[in-house]
Amino acid sequence: MKTQYISKEGAAIINIARYLMSTAVNDRLRTIDALSEDIGVSVGFVQKALTTIEQQDAVRLSKQGRNGTFISKLDYRALAKLTGFSHIVCAMPLPYTKHYEGLASGLKQQIGDLPLYFAHMRGAGVRAECLLEGTHDIAIMSKLAAQAYSGGVVTAIDLGPHSYSHPHRLIFRQGEYEQIKYVGVDPDSPDQKLLTQSAFEGKPVTIVEINYADSMKLLLSGEIDAVVWLPEAIDMEKYGLAERPLDHIEQCQLASEAVMLVSGENPHITTLIRKLINIPVLLAHQQQVVRGEITPSY
Repeated sequence: MKTQYISKEGAAIINIARYLMSTAVNDRLRTIDALSEDIGVSVGFVQKALTTIEQQDAVRLSKQGRNGTFISKLDYRALAKLTGFSHIVCAMPLPYTKHYEGLASGLKQQIGDLPLYFAHMRGAGVRAECLLEGTHDIAIMSKLAAQAYSGGVVTAIDLGPHSYSHPHRLIFRQGEYEQIKYVGVDPDSPDQKLLTQSAFEGKPVTIVEINYADSMKLLLSGEIDAVVWLPEAIDMEKYGLAERPLDHIEQCQLASEAVMLVSGENPHITTLIRKLINIPVLLAHQQQVVRGEITPSY
């Protein structure tokens, strides 16, 4: 989330820190004049900002005469603290599965030394809205859901198959598959909506608008007959429920892949998380949580 600075010196530090986050060691630094023109402050403010950033040990510059100035060291975490963000807010699903808990725990482990906070909320639509309105910096959802929000957002990171969840299933009461008439769908859940449409294409069922969190309660009470859900989140046998796979639906795999979305207006946030997150390490941590080998911490 943004912190406002009034002084031109503060603005120069923020903008140059954001620029440096997009660079790599051994890159040539843009000229002072070019940075001055882009940022809209004097050459003196640019020079002073670079000095301040070096003093914070966020960058080390090597002057090589006519060849220009090169970057010999970068500390992306230190730069992040200079970019004008007092904290970063990540919108995530409610943590009712081990996959979601493992994802949050893994992210906290990797970038926990930065002020990272999670806002857990139901519905990819709500998360996308918070991102587009600028109240949140990152939104995590399935790759399938993300396809509905291509305008104004970018996929900063794609975590790959089964990083969001196990495959979705059609859940219904045991022995009642042929009697399915009423199917629950949360309008704020693109995954559930799209998979339900594909699962019952051409079949005479009635769609009932529900809150995703109430899916099992409504199914067990008989108010709905079926729902697309994650069986890992409930004891199926205990409650007399059965499931059918949806793997034949092409979209099912996309619904199990996690992506991290960032506003197109915040490219420095995209750069930051791409620099800081080690995807294999994150996924390994998530699987340890899923298997019960470690306790999630977020």
